[in-house]
Amino acid sequence: MSRLTLSVVIPAFDEEESIGSCLDLLCAQAADIDEIIVVDNNSRDRTADIVADRAARSPLIRTVTERRQGLVFARNAGMDAARGDLIARIDADTRVGPDWARTVRDFVTRDTDGHWWAVCGRGEAYDLPYGTAAAQAKSRFSPFGRRRAPEVRDVPVLYGSNMILRRATWAAIRDRVSDRRDVFEDVDMGLCVRAAGGRNGFLADLTVGVSPRRMHSPTGEFVRYMVCLPRTLMLHRRFGLALAAAALYVPGVVVLHAARLIVIRAATRAPIPAARGMP
Repeated sequence: MSRLTLSVVIPAFDEEESIGSCLDLLCAQAADIDEIIVVDNNSRDRTADIVADRAARSPLIRTVTERRQGLVFARNAGMDAARGDLIARIDADTRVGPDWARTVRDFVTRDTDGHWWAVCGRGEAYDLPYGTAAAQAKSRFSPFGRRRAPEVRDVPVLYGSNMILRRATWAAIRDRVSDRRDVFEDVDMGLCVRAAGGRNGFLADLTVGVSPRRMHSPTGEFVRYMVCLPRTLMLHRRFGLALAAAALYVPGVVVLHAARLIVIRAATRAPIPAARGMP
């Protein structure tokens, strides 16, 4: 059985605080990663310098520049430039575990009939002031968090901080994905996979660390972020799901966010900066 090659795409906009650690963790898995593509989306800080420093140490790393501002444009540029049989897309603040790349390659290698067009895993926030309590609760009560869940399950969407597509999958959906900046691009990609006749797999044990900065968002900003979900579902004519998301899911998540924000601010006893991320 031939070895599947793996490319990792990382869109980056003003990520000097996190991109170094992200690249270090990936480079530690050089035996299972064939290239790392950082897409610089007009960063104004030291992101480019940090990436250049890491690239001088590792031949795996190369940089692509995307002048059109926005995550979707940076993602597309990186996915288009990738040469691997498998193309992973993570965020610049994602922290992969030590066996992340091997888990990805081994799973897809075993899927010899190409049943799964794309796969994703979970993300667990790091550096929270109240420790791992939230992650432990999620593992206990969430169907996606249960450690005893099947190795893989069919899901309608993908998770942008921790997702992997076959190269052929990207070719099949490249002209379907939206370039709108007011939708969830990872949800859009997952629904495009479904529309093209493919399946998305959720790997229960494929976990990465993700930044909690979205949790720091003021409630109004978080609401504007979450309304991207029903908007994305509407784009795909999933009207029933869009209505359910707008009427039930989004309000519930916003209430939980507001409560969590109170806890975070009480635990830190300091002003919390607004969430940053790619526009």
